[in-house]
Amino acid sequence: MIQWVLKKGRLGGKDENRTKISLLAGLVGLVSNGFLTIVKLSIGHFSGSVSVLADAMNNLMDSTSSIITIAGAHFADKPPDEDHPQGHGRVEYVTGLIISCFVIVVGLQFSKTSIERIINPEKIHFTLLTFILLVLSIGVKFWQAHFNKKVGEAIDSTPLKATAADSLGDCLVTGVVLASMLLDTLTDLAIDGLVGLVVSILIIKSGWELISETMSILIGQGPSRGTYQELKQRMMTYDHVQGVHDIIFNSFGPEKTIVVLDAEFPSTMSLLEVHKIVDRAEREISVAMDIHLIIHVDPVGETSPFEREIMALVDGFIQEKEGVDSYHDLTLVADEKAIYLDLTVLGSHYPDQESRDRVREDLVQELEEKYPGYKALVNIDLKY
Repeated sequence: MIQWVLKKGRLGGKDENRTKISLLAGLVGLVSNGFLTIVKLSIGHFSGSVSVLADAMNNLMDSTSSIITIAGAHFADKPPDEDHPQGHGRVEYVTGLIISCFVIVVGLQFSKTSIERIINPEKIHFTLLTFILLVLSIGVKFWQAHFNKKVGEAIDSTPLKATAADSLGDCLVTGVVLASMLLDTLTDLAIDGLVGLVVSILIIKSGWELISETMSILIGQGPSRGTYQELKQRMMTYDHVQGVHDIIFNSFGPEKTIVVLDAEFPSTMSLLEVHKIVDRAEREISVAMDIHLIIHVDPVGETSPFEREIMALVDGFIQEKEGVDSYHDLTLVADEKAIYLDLTVLGSHYPDQESRDRVREDLVQELEEKYPGYKALVNIDLKY
């Protein structure tokens, strides 16, 4: 089934259709979860088990999630327009957030029902057919988790990966429900309500984790350290590149990430020479890393004795201050009697604006005391 879905979407080909893959995956989830919902609602109704009914509602919400996944994939594939020049790729992240909210709603609803069952316990009715159907439903959920994980990884779909995690959690939920029904039948323990409450808490926990993950992406999650280093290393392989800094990643969906960086080139090079190198780097790195790269050029010239003196002072400041990483874009404007530079600090050491202002003021004070009459203007960059 996995290969069939990926093949239908022509994964890896020139005419790859990521939206079609997402739609087919959502349809598979809709059908399988709809089947499980009907089975578990029937079991819950005839057995009188609130924990099975909670599990059935969980599967019903999974069916709803599949519909949202299908709708999200459809809207995310809409072409750019005047109001959304970067496309609609972030719709997929929004659908992932909606799925997570649905999961939490289900958990809260059945925690209330389970508490009521704990207060007023009832004996449930368990049969061999019930046992077989619940075991089969666990198998279906395991298959769903594997299917959504593989397809989600293949097309880097946040909603599908979220659904895979939810399906895996559902396996545990149904397993606990099955165990509780066996205990309730074989012993005098009336634990159906208690297990229903545990299931509800697990559902809420799963939903909260999915919300946290999706919100992190929507707020502006940075790249992994490996991705950051790979980009920097690739850039440094091009002729005459003397340094790279101020790398900014902007994700507009799984298929569109815009990256902007500053690259340092010798100021003695002609504009045409630099443009040829930058143009080639943008094209080659964009293809290699599946991003849209934009490079800003910083000219670096020979330093005067005065500039080298300033650089030595800043180097000493960096060595003395814990959490200060580096500096760049040092510019001396003699006519204005101004010293400009960007200081990079570690976000873990300087977590708030107040601490960053202090380190900026410390460097400004050192520079202005050392060079009376000069105005020091220091910009703080963060590194995580």
